[in-house]
Amino acid sequence: MTTQTRPIEPLSGMALMIAAIAIGLASFMAVTDITIANVSVPSISGDLGVSPEIGEWTITFFAIANSICIPLTGWLSRRFGQLRLFIMSVTAFTIASLLCGMAQSFESLLAFRILQGVVSGPIVPLSQALLVAIFPPSKRTFALSMWAMTNMAGPVAGPVLGGWLTDAYSWPWIFFVNLPIGLIVVVVTGMMLKGRDTATAKLPIDTRGLILLALAIGTLQLTLDRGRILDWFSSPFIITTSIICVLSFIFFVIWELGDKHPIVDLTLFKYRNFSIGTIAVAVGFGLYFAALVLIPLWLQIDMRYTATWAGLATAPMGIFGILLAPLLGRWIQRNDARIFASLAFIAWSLVAWWRTSMTTEVDVSLIALSCLAQGIGIGLFLTPLVSLSLNGIPPEKIASASGLQTSIRMMAGSLIASLAQTYWDQRSRYYQNVLVDSLEDSRPAVATTMQQMTAQGLTEQQSWQVIWRETIIQADMLALNDFFLWSSIAFALSIVVIWFARNPQALSTKK
Repeated sequence: MTTQTRPIEPLSGMALMIAAIAIGLASFMAVTDITIANVSVPSISGDLGVSPEIGEWTITFFAIANSICIPLTGWLSRRFGQLRLFIMSVTAFTIASLLCGMAQSFESLLAFRILQGVVSGPIVPLSQALLVAIFPPSKRTFALSMWAMTNMAGPVAGPVLGGWLTDAYSWPWIFFVNLPIGLIVVVVTGMMLKGRDTATAKLPIDTRGLILLALAIGTLQLTLDRGRILDWFSSPFIITTSIICVLSFIFFVIWELGDKHPIVDLTLFKYRNFSIGTIAVAVGFGLYFAALVLIPLWLQIDMRYTATWAGLATAPMGIFGILLAPLLGRWIQRNDARIFASLAFIAWSLVAWWRTSMTTEVDVSLIALSCLAQGIGIGLFLTPLVSLSLNGIPPEKIASASGLQTSIRMMAGSLIASLAQTYWDQRSRYYQNVLVDSLEDSRPAVATTMQQMTAQGLTEQQSWQVIWRETIIQADMLALNDFFLWSSIAFALSIVVIWFARNPQALSTKK
């Protein structure tokens, strides 16, 4: 049974501006919350009486719940309507944020973070669908650039905002900050789009598909988050979760392709541009997100930056995205989107290559400058690829396509970031062994350094401790350089993938 309502039509003037800002704020809020708690884990763990390792569950289980629910957006929007589901999700997210900030025990915080992850799933893909709907066709690429800007800037802003709120106030404020934003979004979208929504239908629930999806994504996230800590496949737990993950994904794909009302529409991959665009988005965002994780870690562990300063050093990444957003829509409409996506990967490849030459003598201004240069790629990355991916997909499937691609993008971010941290750890150990082999008392440089430190009042044991600490720092630096070398190569190879997609303008001409 299908229910018809007044469709969501393009707005104009001030109404369009206000509605677009509100919808963009919702997307920014949801994406920022993925990383905002990262730097606050030590404070949360200390206040609630758990170890930092247990405290990280607030990040892990939020990510699991979020990843499971994002691909359900298409089915849920067909069931409830895009606008109604959007308002319901933002309202529930705001309430869940309040409950997180008021939590008095770790168990209650964990439960509320899972709830927060569940209800936030549809917000990002629906914000894209709603922005496309309220903008006139001639300005829809601008709408996509707005959405892309919030999605790429959110993970950068999260650690900065989280570190500042935790240092200046206390960790509950990383959740309370969502309350006024959520309230504004609900009121504004409800008023501006009152009485309008997409058509709904009472579809049967694909229970088996949902269970298989939850098992597949849940075990994948557990494998990624705990694998590095438990030394991957030397752990029976990781072996078990990996097997369950692989089998669940296989059975999920088989079931969904044969079901009349699948929970996730996998037939979207029959559209060539969607498949190619999704691959490029997954690789690009995964490597970008891995760098976004590793650089602040390196700054805090080896360079002794505070969480706030580590966030500020990486914050310039978002500048070019903001500056390019108003222009990119027009450029993509007039030119081949593949060109701009290629320019993004070229920029990222060159920045990664530049970072292979970094040393421990690098100062904050040069780090910020490299992040500013990386922002060129951020500004040119997501909008062209999303535009390329959605070209040719029927309007009623846009929410499903956006949800599926967003889910894959976020899972790729978790996967590549986790593998990058493992690579960094293992490569650092390799360089530690290499450097230790050169630390012989007979070497003039070692003997001179020891003499200088003992002259400053250090004992021989204390001197060796200082040397060992410096060895670890240098090994970490060399390992990070290696990561950026491989990233540079991967970004360059991704350019080839993009050009397997069809030119959207050529497709439009054929129609």
